[in-house]
Amino acid sequence: MQDKPKVFLKLSEKWTITDLTYARAAELFVDSLKNNNSRYSPFGGLSMSKLRGIYSLITNIYTRVNKAADFEECKSDLQYIKVKMAYESGREKAVEKFVTSTGLMAALDQIKTYDQFILYCRYAESLVAYFKFYGGKE
Repeated sequence: MQDKPKVFLKLSEKWTITDLTYARAAELFVDSLKNNNSRYSPFGGLSMSKLRGIYSLITNIYTRVNKAADFEECKSDLQYIKVKMAYESGREKAVEKFVTSTGLMAALDQIKTYDQFILYCRYAESLVAYFKFYGGKE
């Protein structure tokens, strides 16, 4: 008997992640970004340090959320992440392509529960891990 997903986030019209599929989705997104760019500019020029900067915004909240009640106190901080992603996207097209194609920015508006937030954090961590695994450089 296969487990049923308990929580989900819609990344785009075509993509939805669940607690059972987030890592595979992250791997597919990162691999496709690498393959759609030249060997001289993998990931459209996105650097590991830019990606870590975005991820650190997420982990700053994650470290303060240990239970559902903590999440309720930090909900407004999700909007700050969205603003920072928009700012970084405006500064660098590679960031814009990454946050829009992976659904990182779009998913923020859907996070209403603690479980959805944890799924989002795990998905973001998976994106960073696969970015490094597939050759993301500084």
